[in-house]
Amino acid sequence: MSPGPDRADRPSPPDEWRRVAAAVADRERFVSATISGARRGAHPPAERVTLRPVELRAGLHLQVSTFDGDTTDVANVAFDAASDRVIDLLGSGYASMYVRTLDGDLQLRHSKKGAPHVTRHRPSTDHVDTSHDRRKPRLLDPEAPFLTAVGADRAKRRQVERFLEILTHTWPDEWGPPLRVVDLGCGSGVLTMATHHLLREVAPGSTTLGIDTKAALMERLTGVVADLGWDDIELRVGTIADADLGPRAPDLVLALHACDTATDDALARAIEADARVILAAPCCQHDLQAQLDRAPPGLDPLVRHGIVRERLGDLLTDTLRAEILRAHGYRTDVIEFVSTEHTAKNLLIRAVRRDRRDPVDADAGATAARELAAAWGVEPALARRVGFGGPDPPG
Repeated sequence: MSPGPDRADRPSPPDEWRRVAAAVADRERFVSATISGARRGAHPPAERVTLRPVELRAGLHLQVSTFDGDTTDVANVAFDAASDRVIDLLGSGYASMYVRTLDGDLQLRHSKKGAPHVTRHRPSTDHVDTSHDRRKPRLLDPEAPFLTAVGADRAKRRQVERFLEILTHTWPDEWGPPLRVVDLGCGSGVLTMATHHLLREVAPGSTTLGIDTKAALMERLTGVVADLGWDDIELRVGTIADADLGPRAPDLVLALHACDTATDDALARAIEADARVILAAPCCQHDLQAQLDRAPPGLDPLVRHGIVRERLGDLLTDTLRAEILRAHGYRTDVIEFVSTEHTAKNLLIRAVRRDRRDPVDADAGATAARELAAAWGVEPALARRVGFGGPDPPG
């Protein structure tokens, strides 16, 4: 990454920039940092940059991982240049930075007018890892108490392991500050608790909210988390539409096997809340299946047979959901969640909010969703809730 204009030609950096830069340059106390977002009118060179100290043969270096939306480029720079590298990065237009140190965490934000502000938080870790090839945390301990508490059998434990694997591959290289997780329609709560179990290790201080309409189930799960000593997870009775998601945008929204249009309710709430990552495993797509009474010219056989029409409805529903999410600023894909030997409902919609909105890609998603819906003569439930590519459904 080019450092940009000569530093001599730049105005003196704000004190707030100097403060976070000094924290990164502290050889003994610096843990990691994440830089992301764009200030108004600015165009940083990448979506996100993560920093951490690494011990190499040549001594302590600063590892700089730059994520451009698709790939991550990793470079190691001399640690003596750490402060200047932070100033260069912030000077390129980034809006926020989160620095973790042994003394406490620093959060840098810029107002809409570009004014910087730093907030201090209590430390989220008590150790520094400078190993070059860090071992990833074990995703799931087979003897984890929560698995026994919810009665997870071997097949369920494999499903949980697969889900956590997808989650870790979806997230950035650095987990960063404590996360806010919301599970809309959490059901039995196994994957809710599995996610929280992982985050307690990789992002200490994270909180989780699970919401479901089944009062008896939520009461039982509340007892389970109380027995586990988890006071940072809440299970609440309520509907997806009326749920209070908290004072700030959730980092991760889960909607796993919510029935039929409940998945659309969850996706709509996640979009409206500007969630950073959405993972949805749809179930029972009856709404669109019931609308499939005709097919585009030449494709009539696809709606002639009941089982084929049902599976077609599933695929159309999830494809339209992915394109509508894309139209609202998310990078999306549809992947296999678990093997079909466990369940036929084995697809997972994965959506990651772009740090910088790509209007061309968003327009392409909106156009694809509109044209696909028009070709099959259907109206997706998610489009009724959020529109194909804007705040209001088309007229």
